[in-house]
Amino acid sequence: MTGETPPAQGWALDDRAVRTQLERILASDHFDASDRNRRFLRYVVEECLEGRAQQIKAYCIAVSVFNREPSFDPQSDPIVRLEAGRLRRSLEHYYLTAGRSDPIRIVVPKGGYAPRFERVSDAPLPAPHTVPAAEAIQRPVSLRIAGFAAVVLIAVGLMGLLIGRNLATPIEVEEALALGSHPTMSSAEPRGSEPATAWTTAPSAAADASMTIVVGPFRTTGQSTEDGALAAMLTDEIASGLANRTDLPVRIDPPQSARLPHQGFRLSGSLQGHDASVRLVVNLTDLATGTVLWSTSLDRSAGPEGAATPQALAAGIVDPVAAPQGPLLSSASARLRTKPTSSLSPRECAFLATGRHEIPAVERVALNGCLTSAASALTTSAGEAARLWSALSLLQSDAYRTERNDAALNDALAAALRATELQPTSLRPLTALYTAYCLRGEYSPCFAAGQRALQASPGDAHVLGDLGLWHVEAGQSAKGLPLLEQAMERDPAQRERLLSAYSLALQRHGHPDSTKLEFEVTAAAPAQAALAVAFVQMGRMDEAKAAATRVLAADPDFARRTAREQRIQPLPPTLDAAIRSSYAMVGLAAPATDSVTR
Repeated sequence: MTGETPPAQGWALDDRAVRTQLERILASDHFDASDRNRRFLRYVVEECLEGRAQQIKAYCIAVSVFNREPSFDPQSDPIVRLEAGRLRRSLEHYYLTAGRSDPIRIVVPKGGYAPRFERVSDAPLPAPHTVPAAEAIQRPVSLRIAGFAAVVLIAVGLMGLLIGRNLATPIEVEEALALGSHPTMSSAEPRGSEPATAWTTAPSAAADASMTIVVGPFRTTGQSTEDGALAAMLTDEIASGLANRTDLPVRIDPPQSARLPHQGFRLSGSLQGHDASVRLVVNLTDLATGTVLWSTSLDRSAGPEGAATPQALAAGIVDPVAAPQGPLLSSASARLRTKPTSSLSPRECAFLATGRHEIPAVERVALNGCLTSAASALTTSAGEAARLWSALSLLQSDAYRTERNDAALNDALAAALRATELQPTSLRPLTALYTAYCLRGEYSPCFAAGQRALQASPGDAHVLGDLGLWHVEAGQSAKGLPLLEQAMERDPAQRERLLSAYSLALQRHGHPDSTKLEFEVTAAAPAQAALAVAFVQMGRMDEAKAAATRVLAADPDFARRTAREQRIQPLPPTLDAAIRSSYAMVGLAAPATDSVTR
């Protein structure tokens, strides 16, 4: 990537007119970019107009726009490449809608980040900061328009890529989520220059040996450009979601000429859009054997009352596939445990350390050594080291839960502090930090780290649930209840983990009856179990036992399964003890001898 501004095309560059066009774009409702990408666009335009186009590099953008630390490494953190792709699509959308008659076009060319300014008509340049009144009016937009119409318009700009194909075009390699080590990519350039982006077709032993998750392509079953563009955006969103949920490297599907890793998994499928709905069929495939390990289908409304946006569809895929007992984590964990620890890559060690399963002491010692060695290596980038220290911290926190070993808890905090020194605003280090502090009973720094984690990932259901639980543990039910409610609302899959603790917190907060639970209580086993806990806490044992009977009618294996879940996703200590005690009083406790088969 050169980062240079292409020469003006036959007209004298007018800084004032370009800045006016920039403000016009930023003020338009049709420019559907995030606040971060609006800052991105303003930064690159201003830098270019000030004559500093040569300095518009990923490193400078990350530090100046995205508030990354000076230790930022473009090789290990793809945020700039990813956001640049989204910014380009937002600009395409704007110029195909409100900006189609604008006299100046601002383009961020692929292959670099320095913008190009094009005079596209002979119309008079607009007066500074003027935006048509129609654009300034805030108006309701149907989800159908926001979800599908925008994608159609973006797709028009991609026609050269989509014509004649019924496959969603893979994201350009320079926009791919190059997370973690990528043995199939050429070696890194010095910081300040863009990483090389050419895929190599040469065989790579490292690629074969390292477990990787490949996303896409998502096929379309018709010729609709709307479906094709949605499939491309869906690939992007799924890759991003998986990268946030697992420590294994995630790649967007490379060109067909590239060699795929033999060790790993591919998540792909097909998409068909209709006037009233979108049907998505998804398969998780073992790359080593070609076996389909898991498959599901989703049907989503595409009408005005519930458009199937890429984000919503991606969440419906990522949440079940990457759940603690989902097909990806269980399959990958089983595969990795057959390998000698000495042959595991650092990312594979991190995956096993944070995979939410019971780890024997011998395996924990081996993983500890793997992560410590890799995180401390001089060749490890700051971003990768932060990831590894975070995994080590969570590994030691789990060791403390199992063994009540204060030394493990001290090690957990030390590793989390090292991770946050390297990446102070990243979710993984902050999650490790608040976990270690809360386990130590140091609630003020715990909740401070938790708030920083929510700033790093606003609305993250898992973080909201964690903080809600710890507030209840700390005797602050008034603060914990709203957080638990938000977590369950944002991610219904969190309800099984949180409902019983929520019902117990209600009683502690002074709700002497079950009416507060009515909106959650259904015939499903987790809801009835939560109700049983509430009745136990109120001393209404007959009603508690009746609820427990309904639990076992709905899910005969509830006691055994829940006991396992409490081991791999442990609650804060006193909450956990109170819930276990309540379960035991109404016959919902698993036998004490029950253990997880590894």
